[in-house]
Amino acid sequence: MTLENYWQGLLLLKKTIADTSDEVRFCFINFGEKCEVYVNRLPVPNPKNSLVLVIVDSEANIQHHKATSFYLDNTILVLDYVYELDEEIIDFLATYMPYCFLPIQAKKQQRAIAITHFAQSLDGKIATHQGDSKWIGNDDNLIHAHRMRALCSSILIGSHTLNYDHPSLTVRLVEGSNPRRVVICSTESDFSSLQSDTKNPVLVIGSGDDPCLENTEYVQLPSNDVGKIACPDILKLLFEKGLSTVYVEGGSATTSSFLAQKSIDVLQLHIAPLIFGSGLDSFTLPEIASVSEAVQFDRFYYKPIGDTFMFVGEMHYD
Repeated sequence: MTLENYWQGLLLLKKTIADTSDEVRFCFINFGEKCEVYVNRLPVPNPKNSLVLVIVDSEANIQHHKATSFYLDNTILVLDYVYELDEEIIDFLATYMPYCFLPIQAKKQQRAIAITHFAQSLDGKIATHQGDSKWIGNDDNLIHAHRMRALCSSILIGSHTLNYDHPSLTVRLVEGSNPRRVVICSTESDFSSLQSDTKNPVLVIGSGDDPCLENTEYVQLPSNDVGKIACPDILKLLFEKGLSTVYVEGGSATTSSFLAQKSIDVLQLHIAPLIFGSGLDSFTLPEIASVSEAVQFDRFYYKPIGDTFMFVGEMHYD
C-alpha cells in the first residue's frame, strides 16, 4: 500500500471521530483500498488491509512490541499494529493521527482546539519588512501545511495576512476537503482572494457592523478597550458553529494574540536554514522580566521535514 492509502484512512478517521457523539474508547482503522473505521467495536478482518488499533485511555499502560504510544492533551493514544508496519508508515501515522482525535478534546473544553504553524528563519523571521515570505519553507513543509488544513475543520487568519498575502486557504496539494475559512478583520479588508470557493462562505469575525460582503457570514463579537476581540471568545464561537479545530496560519500579530491569551494548543515551527538579520518576527509578545515568564511547553518534539526540521510543542491550560 502507498502512503496515500493511509492518508485516505486518516481523512475517514477524522470525519468519523468528528461525527461520533458517543465517548470514544477505542477504534480500529482498516487501511487499504477501501478504508474502514470501527469505533468501540471489533472490525471485520481483511487480510489485504493494514489493521491499526487506537486506544483512547488516560490510564492506558500497554506493553506490546508493536505498539507506539503518543500523547494528546494528557490522553494516551496507543497505536497497536495488528500487522507489521514499516517505519515510514509508523512515523506518518504518529505525526497526523493525533489531530484526528482533537474533536474529543474540543467537546470536553467546549471550544475549538487551536493549532498554529509558521515557517521561519533561524533568527525567527517569517517575512522581510516588505512582506516577502515565498518561500521560507521547503516543498515538504508546504505539503505538511496542506495536510494540516485537510485535517482541521477551520483555518484562521487576520487582516494583515489577508491584505498582503492574498491567500486562498484551500487544500490543493493533497486530497481532502477545504476547511471553513475564518478571517478576523475590519470591514475594509480585501476578500477577493477568498472568492474561489463559493460553496464555502468565509466566516468573518469583527467588532463593527456587518459589511455585507459576498460569499461571507459575518459575526460580531465584543472588543476590549483597545479594540481587540478576545481569542477565547473566538474559539468558543467556532465550536458553537460546529468547528472543533482551527488551524491558525497567521500572521504574526494574530498568532501572537492567541499565544498571549493562552489560546494556542499546538505550535508548529518549521525552521529554515536562513538568516534574515531583519524582517518580521514570528511572535511579538508582552515584555517579560524573567525566563520563568516565557511561553513553555508541556511536551515537544522535533520532526524532520525533508532536508530541514519542524518543532512541535503542546501547551495545556487550567
